[in-house]
Formats: sequence, structure tokens, C-alpha cells
Amino acid sequence: NMKLTSFQRSLSRIQRLGWGLTMAVVISALLAVLATAAHGLKLPAFTTKSPRVSKYTTKSPSASSMNHDATTSLYRFNATNGITCILMQVDGLISIKYRNKLNEDVEADLYMPDAPQLSGECVESNLEILTMEFKGFRLSMTFKKSSGGEGWYINLFELTYSSSNRFFEHPDRPGLDVKLTSPVQQPMFFPTPVGKSYVCDKEQTVIMYAPHDSGDQSGHIARLYLRDLHMQSFMFKDSGKWGPSFHCSATGSYRDETAPLAVGTALAIAVLLTISGYGGWRYFKVKKVQYGSME
Repeated sequence: NMKLTSFQRSLSRIQRLGWGLTMAVVISALLAVLATAAHGLKLPAFTTKSPRVSKYTTKSPSASSMNHDATTSLYRFNATNGITCILMQVDGLISIKYRNKLNEDVEADLYMPDAPQLSGECVESNLEILTMEFKGFRLSMTFKKSSGGEGWYINLFELTYSSSNRFFEHPDRPGLDVKLTSPVQQPMFFPTPVGKSYVCDKEQTVIMYAPHDSGDQSGHIARLYLRDLHMQSFMFKDSGKWGPSFHCSATGSYRDETAPLAVGTALAIAVLLTISGYGGWRYFKVKKVQYGSME
């Protein structure tokens, strides 16, 4: 009887320890779910945005107007039937890094003008091109539809110019035809549902450099800064007005807010199943031990 009583006390201590560990795991799982859900759900009243660090100051608005539209430029390209197919409003700047004759890396900044020479293509149903020419530079943007046709995006940015452009001061390699493009690793810029216009007040940056197989010898790198961007392609509406707004997130990227909650729920289910399995195994194990001791 003394041995049995001592064994029962030890068994009781083990059970209490097991339940303590079980409760600790349960509480940890619940905290993980709450933390994950809180990360996925952003409450505007309690969310603070990090300050926007800008490469440049906005263009000086005209004296007669100090509103938002005064600092942005509007670009409208119409199809052959006269209907607007691409509409873009932005405060943009192109910054080009190059090397001068003193072997110094310097940057030259150029604002996107209010009235460039526009050209492009709006013939195919799944491909559109907008090209701006100004001060010896040619900036081209290729718009495409997604494979299912439910969304549009910019597939490629391309910037061409001469390294002898007077915009560059004492370039180390003049007389070169420079062609810079956006990375092929990022083929989808600003994805937006068809019929809606992309809107983002956060400054967006697109890096352009020479393709690896181009044989480029300029060594130039360009950054296109886009602020207060409002843009739409594949419009084909007689009104030529913006479609419903599709806003970018605070980080400038897109995320499914239901994903973190789903991951947290799956984690909770997995933990609870593990706990249940452990509890069942421990219950039958204790019963077996008790039965064996009674024998």
C-alpha cells in the first residue's frame, strides 16, 4: 500500500506537470493566432505610416493654383477612333547615374514635362504602349492584360537617349546610344483590375539599366520616381474619364488581408490536433500504468 500510495503521488505530479505543459502550449497557440490576425488586419486609426523619403521636391505649382493637380502632369493618349485608351497623371522625375571624365559617379535629374510628344499603340486588345519624347529622351511604357484578361499592368519601362545629350556634363563615354529597361525579373508593375484606375500617393520607384545581353558600354543606371500616380489603360470609354479607384497599399505592394488570418487559423488547428493527440495518448498511457500497478 505504501508503494502504491507513493506511486500515485508521483503519477499525480506527472499529471499536473502534463496539464501545465498543455495549458502553456494552448496559451502560446492562442497568442500566435492573435498576433498573426492582428498583423493581417490593419486598423486605420491605430496604424502609423512611416515618413515618405523622397528623392526630390515636387515641381513648383503655378502662381494661380496651389492644389494637387498643379504639381502633376496629365498625359492622355487616344486610339485612332478618338477614344482615350491610356490616361496617366503623375509628378515624375528621372534620375540618371553616370560617370564623368573625372571618373566620378554623378546624377542628373530631369522632370517629366507637362507636354511631351506622345505616341503609342492601342490596337491590340491585350497590349498597349505609351511613349513620351522630350529633350532628346524617349520613355516608353508597355501595358498588358493578365492571362485571364481580368487585370492590367505595366510589363516594361524603357528609356533611350544619347550619352552626348547636353543634359549630361562631361560624360566619360559620349556618343553612345543608351537603352535602359526595367528588370525582367519584375514583369508586373502596378497590377490593377480592368476597368479601374491605379491610384497611389506613395512615391513609387522603377529602376532601369542596360540588359545583360545588350553589350551596353555606358554604365548608366536610371531611376524613375513617380509620385501622386493616377493611371489607367485599356479604357475604351467614350467619356475618357477615370474608372473606379484601385488604391495601392501603404507599402506600395499588394497583399491579401485574409491570408494572415487563414495561416493563424491553420496553425491553431494544427496545435490543437497535436494537443488532442497527446492528451489521448497520455490518458490511455496513464490508464495502462494504473491498471498494471493494480495488478
